[in-house]
Amino acid sequence: MTTSQDGSERGPFWPMFEQSHIPMALVDRNRRYVAVNDAGLELFQYTRAEVIGAVAGRTSVDVDSATAAAEWEQLFRVNEFYGDRIVEHPGGTLIHVSYAAHATSVGGEWMALIVALSARLEPDGAELIGTIEPQTAATRTEAKIKGSVLTPREREVVRRVALGASTRRIAADMFLSPATVRSHVRNAMVKTGAHTRAQLVAIVLGDGLVGD
Repeated sequence: MTTSQDGSERGPFWPMFEQSHIPMALVDRNRRYVAVNDAGLELFQYTRAEVIGAVAGRTSVDVDSATAAAEWEQLFRVNEFYGDRIVEHPGGTLIHVSYAAHATSVGGEWMALIVALSARLEPDGAELIGTIEPQTAATRTEAKIKGSVLTPREREVVRRVALGASTRRIAADMFLSPATVRSHVRNAMVKTGAHTRAQLVAIVLGDGLVGD
């Protein structure tokens, strides 16, 4: 168990949660935010004081409260969820966010780790998470061998993905080709049962499959 700067206990993923350039949040069983990283605050343009304790999804404009509650119950039952939302910035700007949520345990309590890997201005604006490449059909693979162990190279590639590095940056740092990096990501997605890169990050952090 890792201790955060405010002295509260966090999961083993906490150092990566804080360091990542990918927007992430922890939400409790009552659907309230208990933590959000700096990347999340920057993307959604809220202060930490405005977010902590607030109900998750309250700024979504494309689903009603009943649908949001039903999806949350689904997440609580099956421990994973991924999808898209249109949310409103404090200034009224709308952004389209693709995200994934995966259950984890913090201090013995059920929590949802929520990860956003794509966000763009509506209706056809620029991508707001610049280090992550758009999803392609090749990476949206169905799980074949969920539960298989990641290789050391796969773990390192996914660790760098979770920190917000692009495929090109990972390839340069690890002396690999971009195609090899993408292959490692696809293999990790198959092994974990992830359908998107956001879900992959949520799974490997929530389940403690990669270190800090």
